[in-house]
Amino acid sequence: MVRYYKQELESAGIPIETFMGPDGGYYIIKTGETYNQFNKYDIELLEDIYNIMNKDNYINLDKFQRLISKIKHISDIEEEKSKYFLTNRIEDNSKLYFILNNAINNQEKVLILYKNLKQEWKERYIHPMHIFKYNDCFYVTAFCELRNDIRHFEFSRIKIVK
Repeated sequence: MVRYYKQELESAGIPIETFMGPDGGYYIIKTGETYNQFNKYDIELLEDIYNIMNKDNYINLDKFQRLISKIKHISDIEEEKSKYFLTNRIEDNSKLYFILNNAINNQEKVLILYKNLKQEWKERYIHPMHIFKYNDCFYVTAFCELRNDIRHFEFSRIKIVK
């Protein structure tokens, strides 16, 4: 059912990203927003408040502790996501970056040639959503019409078709 709902949301224009791992799951891609809503200093402040409340024998201390745990968990997920998703303001002066960033801003699709793992160039129409940098390589997250799915495309394997 989750895959069905994911497909329904995506067909309604709401991009969903999948992350693997122990804190993985499905996430709605938010364009133009920062992901870290809580940082480590916010959590430290909440823990300090917890300690004060503990000394004063606050009646709902267990509920406050659960809240802190939830915020820590969300913060960990957001921190992990921030390793992959950055804003579209990444400094890259390449023509490819400019074209893809314009397509994101104007919600346009782009025809590209993409070198697959077999080193073959294949035409694909993509609908770019995010540009990010990972391990010193630039990528674009885009909906791929060929695969009918959201994929990550490495810049070094893309050529724009004119």
